[in-house]
Amino acid sequence: MIDKKDTQFLRRALFLGIIQIGLVIILLGRMYYLQIFEGSYYRLLAEGNRIATRPLVPLRGQIYDRNKIPLAQNETSFRAILLTDKKDEVEETLNTLSDLISLPREEKEETIRMARKKKGLDSLIIKDNLTWEEVSAIELHASELPGVSIEVGSRRKYPLKLEGAHLLGYVSSPSEKEQEEDPMLTISGLKVGKGGVEKFYDRQLRGIPGHSAFEVNATRKIVRELHQTPSVPGEDIHLTIDARLQDYAQDVLSNYESASAVVIDIQTGGILALVSVPAFDPNLFPQGISHKDWGQLRDNPYVPMTNKAISGLYPPGSTIKLLVALAALQSGVINEDTPVHCPGYMYIGNHKFHCYRKEGHGTVNVSRAISESCDVFFYEVAKKVGIETLSKVFTDFGIGLGGLEGFPHLKKGLVPTKTWKKEKKKTNWTVSDTILTSIGQGYMLATPLELAVATARLVAGGKRLLPRLEGQESSSFPGMGYNEAYLKLITEAMDETVNKPTGTAFRNRIQVAGKEMGGKTGTSQVRRISMQEREAGLTKTFHLPWKYREHGLFVGFAPVHAPRYVIAVVVEHAGGPALAIQAARDILLQAQLLEKDAAS
Repeated sequence: MIDKKDTQFLRRALFLGIIQIGLVIILLGRMYYLQIFEGSYYRLLAEGNRIATRPLVPLRGQIYDRNKIPLAQNETSFRAILLTDKKDEVEETLNTLSDLISLPREEKEETIRMARKKKGLDSLIIKDNLTWEEVSAIELHASELPGVSIEVGSRRKYPLKLEGAHLLGYVSSPSEKEQEEDPMLTISGLKVGKGGVEKFYDRQLRGIPGHSAFEVNATRKIVRELHQTPSVPGEDIHLTIDARLQDYAQDVLSNYESASAVVIDIQTGGILALVSVPAFDPNLFPQGISHKDWGQLRDNPYVPMTNKAISGLYPPGSTIKLLVALAALQSGVINEDTPVHCPGYMYIGNHKFHCYRKEGHGTVNVSRAISESCDVFFYEVAKKVGIETLSKVFTDFGIGLGGLEGFPHLKKGLVPTKTWKKEKKKTNWTVSDTILTSIGQGYMLATPLELAVATARLVAGGKRLLPRLEGQESSSFPGMGYNEAYLKLITEAMDETVNKPTGTAFRNRIQVAGKEMGGKTGTSQVRRISMQEREAGLTKTFHLPWKYREHGLFVGFAPVHAPRYVIAVVVEHAGGPALAIQAARDILLQAQLLEKDAAS
């Protein structure tokens, strides 16, 4: 007979067994549900924790000069990479890392900020261009740095340094605005052009990113690469620039506080040298310039970050007389023998306009007026030609057009007209305005590049030469309808300016037979000379502080009997054109010597 207590025990055991069986059924059912119905979802989550993808930054295209000398190239470097999925651990990891390598506070804060913007298992470059000692330190303490790894990359290098700074520009990390405009620029480590050729050809140089998928372990260390889609390197760019001439021109102009020069090959339109001083070292920028270095560049009174060759706006001074003479000849106002008497001044109403030579030049024709730079001659003919005709000729020869459409930081000069003055100054054009324009003063402005283009079009026989930075082949430029006899007359007057004893550039001529240059001097005032100064004979500005002295300009070509190279030089606040003539002389001679070396 079964005891009552045994019965109760059996009931309880049966009840517990049923519960256990129920729990097992529920567990099995849940497992079945998770594996069969939700398996793909959780498999994806697991894969997301185990597998990371990283964009592969493409190798940036290299930049070469016309002789295949590298101007911008890539060097192998090492960089520290951080997986950003554990946002709460990033700051702690960076603090540990900063004890091992140099990691400035601002860079650490920027990395934390960028990590917070990343989603999922993504990667971020903490620091580029690591030293071998830093790489060793990171590898040695790898167990203390979860999510940190070393990757082989590349850094941008500029062999020319100062000599190529303004021409080439530099690369740096894209700004937030640039990233908003182009999502591809959010890729960590991708650099973009920030000026010069680097920015002008950025799309070609940048390449196409790839990506790599890799497996990570529980400590977020990379175990192995699973697959990779390689990046496509950027295109190489071959410039018209001659690195040797660029280097030489930079060396010549570095003797002055602030100056610029442009050299153009008439046969091709290729820019052989484009120089601005003072300059900066573009190698400071790709990995991030220090606050100290940036402050020194920013506060320099001679503005080394400005490319004066393409964005410096200057009154062209007497260099513009070449185009005033052409306008007068082409419109029939004068011929090659038309005489104008220069007593040293001319009156317009009650206002006295002076010639730079106080005693005057006597009676001169157009050739003497150019070679001896007689102001009164150009006052008289400009009055008859009129500002509208002058403005058209100036524009035809490239003044006010910039010269390299789309080039970063390029500025365009100013060619004033009656309409322009009415709109901008709310007043009418006057004869005095025309007088001042005829000697490159007043409202008129031009860049060194524009002056070089205008000179090239003159010397090339009135053809619409277009400057360029890429390609080596000769070009056929269309004519602009100007009388070739007049152009030849002006070119011969430029020869006399330099090689005739009465010419304004005679003292600084090239004295190597067969390599002589022709040209036109120019002086542009930055302040008006008072009557008291004129009466005291203080018409020169060498005695004044640097910023009040006149700019010195020179435009020229060489050799005179078979023109090939043209140049425009501006030396800021030089007090006169002598320094600009000397610089142009040396650079034009070097261009011809380099041509001879290449041919031999």
